[in-house]
Amino acid sequence: MSAIDKSQPILVYLAAGVQGGAVVRAALRRGFKVRALVRDRKRVPALSAIGVELAEGDLRDPASLRAAGAGIAHAVLQIPIGSQEEMRIQAENAVSAAIACGLKSVVLKLASASRPAPCGEPSFVANAMIEDIVRRSGLHFTIVRPTMYLDNLLKPSARKDIVEEGVFAPPIAESQRIAWTSVDDCARAAMALLAHGVQSGDHRIAGPESVTGEELVARMSLWLGRQVAYRAQPLDDFERDVDAAMGPGTGRRVASKFRFFASNPEEANAILSQPFEPEPDLKDFRPTSIDEWVRQHRAAFFEGSTASANASGATPGKVRSSFPSEVQEELGG
Repeated sequence: MSAIDKSQPILVYLAAGVQGGAVVRAALRRGFKVRALVRDRKRVPALSAIGVELAEGDLRDPASLRAAGAGIAHAVLQIPIGSQEEMRIQAENAVSAAIACGLKSVVLKLASASRPAPCGEPSFVANAMIEDIVRRSGLHFTIVRPTMYLDNLLKPSARKDIVEEGVFAPPIAESQRIAWTSVDDCARAAMALLAHGVQSGDHRIAGPESVTGEELVARMSLWLGRQVAYRAQPLDDFERDVDAAMGPGTGRRVASKFRFFASNPEEANAILSQPFEPEPDLKDFRPTSIDEWVRQHRAAFFEGSTASANASGATPGKVRSSFPSEVQEELGG
């Protein structure tokens, strides 16, 4: 497919969220015009302030999706994490609207891996279901999916642990190698694919290097100017913390992916460990290194913290989860 016409806007789903917002920024930097699908335009004044066209809509409302897609040829589609039935309905609504509006191509952003049922991780089965819905529609599409997002480190509970307690405590074994990526890198990759014309394919966006937990916190310690220790939180403790914060039963659902990784090390390595490999459709994409990402976000780590950005150490206290439930809902892994 030839490169797209930049005089026409692209439609970005879930544009008010962390991932959608990153897509909007990447699109604007590429010179694209953007129509942002949001549920309430009053809640996103920052988008309209930077010249983004807003379209109110809801993935549960097919008519609003058709209105948002009128005159659109290309879109970046995400389906929010929820029950498999909710995700099925929303994916079918989005695909039906795309067909009705005559979209030429779609970049499908998924939160992680896809595996057909039976599979021990429900979110992977849901991803496979969404892929199947889009594929059966006949739409021209390509997939972008991450390893695990460094942006998890910037959620409030993780930042507090890192800068005030000197601890990063995710429910992942220290020995698990991860080629960490970021929401901005995945958004840049999506825009690179659109800029050159969407080809079919499944693009796993990873960082340029694969590191253990100790290697990760060593990089963080260097660029944050304070010592950070890696302490893998036991999954049972993680579940209890999430239940306490979000209600009984939530912890089991949120921890499911991490239990899958712990029980299936070969799958964990296939999904998380392999660094980014250059490919023809992403020939001008360069993944961001951990060092570069931490330098870019150094001020954000200390925002609202009682710790000084110039502090050189910390005394670890009680270890909580550094991957709170809200991270799993939005940023996946």
